[in-house]
Amino acid sequence: MAPLQILLCTLALATTATAFTTAPVRQFQRTQQLSPLFSDKDKGGGGSAIAIPKTKQTTTTVQKQKQKSGQKKKFKPSEPDLRSEEDFEDAPMFRLYLLGDEGDSQEHVVTRVFEVVEDCSEDDAATLFKSATQTGEAFMGKYPREIAEVYAEQLTRSDPIIYADVRDDAN
Repeated sequence: MAPLQILLCTLALATTATAFTTAPVRQFQRTQQLSPLFSDKDKGGGGSAIAIPKTKQTTTTVQKQKQKSGQKKKFKPSEPDLRSEEDFEDAPMFRLYLLGDEGDSQEHVVTRVFEVVEDCSEDDAATLFKSATQTGEAFMGKYPREIAEVYAEQLTRSDPIIYADVRDDAN
């Protein structure tokens, strides 16, 4: 191991010794004379001349006069075009039913129906609960399909589940 260390040290010293030695620098001599710079004002020589622009700058202003118009046109509002009215169809309506379940507590069902269905008060929810437990189902209202399905889905996601059904109004 010692001969390896000696070898590495001598190699390192040899490379550093050659790295810091000065190398001869060659100097080139010019064969042509440099030409002196002349300016317009001073013919004797010196630095570069400052450029003087040969163009003149003029500014003109133009004022516009207000012209009077001969007649002002009066527009009256046009009547609406009755032919362009589009006929809109009402969305098909679906019936939402609350299904009665003997395991439901009145407080839970009334609270959830009141929270979920927008146009239902607490008194209406209590009446719906009583009707659903007596007859098996209670009609809650007519709604467009998407809204009725959202109400039914939110009621069935309650804990404990409140059963609701969506039926087509045509039946």
